[in-house]
Amino acid sequence: MFPLFQKSSHIPTATLTAGSLATGDRLVNTVTGTITDAGTKVNTLTEVKVMHGEGDAAVDVTENYQITKENGELKVTPVEIVLTADSAEKVYDGTALTKDTYKITKGAFVGEEGLESVTVSGSQTTVGSSANTITGHTLKENTKAQNYDISYAAGKLTVTKASVE
Repeated sequence: MFPLFQKSSHIPTATLTAGSLATGDRLVNTVTGTITDAGTKVNTLTEVKVMHGEGDAAVDVTENYQITKENGELKVTPVEIVLTADSAEKVYDGTALTKDTYKITKGAFVGEEGLESVTVSGSQTTVGSSANTITGHTLKENTKAQNYDISYAAGKLTVTKASVE
């Protein structure tokens, strides 16, 4: 399994799953499966040869083997992205404390893909604490949502007591 979305196609090869090859023999195979975006596709094994030797001296010895071809599966999982609203703290002054910024605290976007905007909502005026939450996001036009699993984490807004002297 190809663990994370990447912006290049993944073209796997076939491997020996049972038995063994004679010394000096090697598999040469052709597969037709490719995958770029998150999802699952069939990896079709179209041709298998067993060659003995290297380069121009290589000889096809496939007829000496009983070969069973099995198609495989290519799977690309979405990148997990966590957006965390920033936290803030201030001394009570009668005005609302807000913080409309965020950080990507897990994962990363591929290449030029990413976020167009993120909406952060939270306000704390009196002494105490409250959540600073992300309420939505918009992806850049070239970013495919299927390639990312995006979740939100809250920050904290805290107003502390003012000193009177």
